Amino acid sequence: MSVSLQQTPPANTGKEGDRNKLMKRLHSGNGIALAIIWAVSILVFAMFIAIIINLLIQGFQHAKGGMPLLLQPAFYSGDPSVGIGGELFNTIYILILSEIFLFPIALGAAIFTVEYAPQGLLISFIRFAAETLAGVPSIVLGLFGFLIFSQVFHLGISRLSGALTLLCLNFPQGLRLFEDALASVPKEAREGSLALGCSKWYMIRTVVLPSALPGIITGLILTAGKIVGETAALIFTMGVTNPIGGNVFTLNPLITSDNLTIHLWSLKTQDLPSYLTGDQASSIAAASATILIVILLVLNISARTIGRAIQRRVMAA
Repeated sequence: MSVSLQQTPPANTGKEGDRNKLMKRLHSGNGIALAIIWAVSILVFAMFIAIIINLLIQGFQHAKGGMPLLLQPAFYSGDPSVGIGGELFNTIYILILSEIFLFPIALGAAIFTVEYAPQGLLISFIRFAAETLAGVPSIVLGLFGFLIFSQVFHLGISRLSGALTLLCLNFPQGLRLFEDALASVPKEAREGSLALGCSKWYMIRTVVLPSALPGIITGLILTAGKIVGETAALIFTMGVTNPIGGNVFTLNPLITSDNLTIHLWSLKTQDLPSYLTGDQASSIAAASATILIVILLVLNISARTIGRAIQRRVMAA
């Protein structure tokens, strides 16, 4: 009498197969997501390069005398017919003036919210208000700056009104960046300093701020890039033209001025002066945009370079 023995498969075979199928699906989904991310990144990068190349080609178009506009010394002069010297000076001027207001106020607010204020309803409200302000369109803040700084405080259409408006526009970003820089300092460094008998302000000055300096410098330069590229908030507060017959190369904060972005806006949207043709205006606009992009690239590269150099120096110390 023969007895047939039937082998029973291991109980975990089915579970192992399901696990393998799940891993295959996860790897397939990960590969698809990674391919989409790479495709979007390449597309954005290609668009950016195309814009840069197009502006460079237009900026190097031949203008007067058969020489590219960007290579003509007159293009960087104060001659309003072709030069952007006044606009370039005003761009640097409003950048420095805005940072003089923004840096101590935003850094002081960040020190208060991170080091002194108890983390509770008040800090949540402050951060909510800052985030809400960050979402307000710049043209709305430009109208606010015109009503408050130009009219109520009688500053008129001036560089000072523009700088104060840019303070309101960039304060949320500066506060967030400085808070992140301070929060990145290890808690042990604070506790060790206080354990040695240091006062809290002495600890902040000698331990927290030097350790957070790379992030602070990075935040400062990133806000500078936003200031350089701003237009709408300055049209209502700083003006759209340089003072007629006056000296634009002055440190007087109470005169009207325009910068490179306002200059571009005027060339592309307003009636051209009699001494400029449409082709000349397009060449000047393209060359001005090229200079503006170069300034923004220098600021962003400087942010990374200076931040890393200071971080290496602080870590080595």
